[in-house]
Parts: sequence; structure tokens; C-alpha cells
Amino acid sequence: MELLRSKAARTRVSEIFYIVFNALLPVALLFLVRGFDPPYLAIALVLLSKWRIFALRPRFWWANIKANLVDMLVGVSVVGLMYLASSELVVQLVIMLGYGAWLLAIKPRSGPHGIMVQAGTAQFLSLIVLFSFSTLFNEFVVVLACGLVGYVAARHMISNYEEPYVELWATLWALFVAELAWLLFRWTTVYNLGLPVVIPQIALIMLVVGFCVARLYHSAKEDRLSQSMLRGTLLFGTLLLAVILLFSPWDVTI
Repeated sequence: MELLRSKAARTRVSEIFYIVFNALLPVALLFLVRGFDPPYLAIALVLLSKWRIFALRPRFWWANIKANLVDMLVGVSVVGLMYLASSELVVQLVIMLGYGAWLLAIKPRSGPHGIMVQAGTAQFLSLIVLFSFSTLFNEFVVVLACGLVGYVAARHMISNYEEPYVELWATLWALFVAELAWLLFRWTTVYNLGLPVVIPQIALIMLVVGFCVARLYHSAKEDRLSQSMLRGTLLFGTLLLAVILLFSPWDVTI
């Protein structure tokens, strides 16, 4: 009983430390972004916050890195969004609160829908940041980075299922994202909300397509895929894409 009480006490201390650390991390990132230009220290803090990856034996490191890539993508993307919104403290505070919600409410979820939200969030935010800074990098770098983002997001979602071809499907999705990035890199279209951060068209397109594909994949794995669900999902996705491509007030840069 004494041993059980000791373990329970250590568990409570660990939980409190986890909550406090994740609550303070977004605040620290905001101060580092506002205090240092460019925000390399903020990016370093995001990477250092994953120190537990290397707390186990080296043979587990690569598996832990792959398991934490989505969280790292979101963290680095948050730093990029804060940097883009450097002139607007209110926007930075909103981003900070959103990152806190990610760390405390979204990242700990382990169910299929939670995993889907995690993968979609990482891909959406990463594509926004990549295309926002695309003028600073070579086309090949941007396309390759978009492909890697797609791979990480797809692998994160598919790994939640008993899928023997995880790497194959993740690679195919990465290729699709990279091809679309190559196409839209040459005709970059953004949605301007009147904020320091604009939404590139590719991020919205991949959000819609990714949601539809993930929903159909999940239904197929749960043996609940039907013709009506397939038609409804495709119709829903087509209508959203039509709004994005045809009826939205886009600001276009070539």
C-alpha cells in the first residue's frame, strides 16, 4: 500500500508538472518571438520541449521522433504564425491561446477523431506557414517540405489503424500534396482576412480533401462505408471546393 501511495503521488506530481509546463510553453514562445528577430530561440524551445524523445534507449529514438513529428510541426508553425503577426499583439495572443488548447486538449486525445484532428491541424498550419514564407526559399525546398508535411500528417492518422501499408499510403498522400504544392506555387492564391496572416489556397484545399479522404478511410476500416456515405462525402467536399475555387473573394499573386 505504501508503494501504491508513493506511485500515485508521483503520478499526481507528474500530471501537475505536465499541465504547468504546457500552459507556460505558449507564453514563453510569445515572449521569445517578440523579443528576438528572427525567432530561432522560439523554434529551439519547441524542439527542446521534446526532450523526452531521448529519455529512452537509443533504439526507441526513431520511433519516438516519428510519433512526435505532428506535435513538432504544430509548434514550429505556431512560432511562424506568431512571427507573421508580429505587428498585432492581439492576434499573437489568440495564437498563443490556440497553442495552449492544442497542448492541453487536442494533443492528448488518442481516439480516431482526435488523431484525425491532430493530423489535419498539423497539415493545415504547416502549409499556411510554408506558403507564407515561400518567397524566401527555392521552389524545390517548398515542394519537398509540403510533401514531408503531407507524409507526417497521413502517417499520423493511418498509424491509428491496423494498416499493413502505412508507409505506402503516407507516401502516396505526400506525393499528392507535393504535386499540388508545385502547381499552386506557380500561381499562389491567398484568402485575405484583413489580418497579418493570410490563408493560402492550398491549405484550404488540402483541409477539405484530407477531411473527405480521412472520413472515408475511417468508415472503411470500421466496416461502415456505404454508397450513401460515399456520395454524401464526395458531394460535401465538391461543394466546399467549388466555394473555395469559384466564389471566394481571392487576392491573387503570381
